[in-house]
Amino acid sequence: MLHSEPKRANRIYELLMGTKRKLQISNGHYLQFDQLARILHAINSRPRDKIVKMSSLEEETGLPFRQVRNRISIARAMGIINKKALQHTPLGSLISTYDPFFEMKGTLEYLHYLAAGNYYNLIWFEVFNTLLPQEPPLKYHGWIQFFQKSLKDEYTEYSLRDHMPKELRFIMNAYLEQNFNKLDILHQDSQGFLSTRRYLGFSPLILTAMIYDFCSIKETHLFQVGEIAATLGSPAVVFGLDAGSFRQQIEGLHDRGWLRYETTHNLDQIRLKHGFAAMEFLTAHFEEREPREDTKPSPGGIFQ
Repeated sequence: MLHSEPKRANRIYELLMGTKRKLQISNGHYLQFDQLARILHAINSRPRDKIVKMSSLEEETGLPFRQVRNRISIARAMGIINKKALQHTPLGSLISTYDPFFEMKGTLEYLHYLAAGNYYNLIWFEVFNTLLPQEPPLKYHGWIQFFQKSLKDEYTEYSLRDHMPKELRFIMNAYLEQNFNKLDILHQDSQGFLSTRRYLGFSPLILTAMIYDFCSIKETHLFQVGEIAATLGSPAVVFGLDAGSFRQQIEGLHDRGWLRYETTHNLDQIRLKHGFAAMEFLTAHFEEREPREDTKPSPGGIFQ
């Protein structure tokens, strides 16, 4: 079962986020980025349509209705399609313009942060925030047993027998077989045991965007390094970093002048600069330029 402290922390997180969690993101489908690319392109091809319909995307992409619906569910879980309308989010527009086939490492880094750090995405979130950080390496069936025990009071036996294992296969396939394997976050050994790997190869602008977005969600410009490294859904946790390795990443961003890492008088904290915002760092990354100060902040998180 989920350990008491992480489970308590999840409950607090749920109260703060004020959202009900979703068990089924993939609905039994795998994360196929080529099909996501077709859907983003189809939405782009209808810029004058105030309301884009599922049937229009089905016609435009050549995909069956069920596949279109499920790909959109996955895209929403990753923050690239609006949750209330068939429109790009700001991130979706950037990806559609600069990386339409989801090949760039920075794109995959940010998508992993958004998907694995979003409490709404139940299985995605728990795999990278609870299961992998706190449990020893397990095989696929060990993952199933973990979630059957931890979720037995919240979902029906049928959901835990049918839907939940499909979501786990979706996660495994996404990080072992699809584009997310470029990040090498999830590893499976020759005996089938699954474990996480500490990720240190960040695109600097993308990591900075994650930090600004995470702090914006928490409505703060100041965060203790150790607290971020222990907070569910943070960039540090979803990329498997402890406080020491996360601190090293922060020092590099401080040297670039994109945030302040304060250490005097026994401090160990990040202070955001008021002239910067997450969206500016993302745009600068895709446009291959330095971020500009005096940009308008995006309080509350830019995609959630």
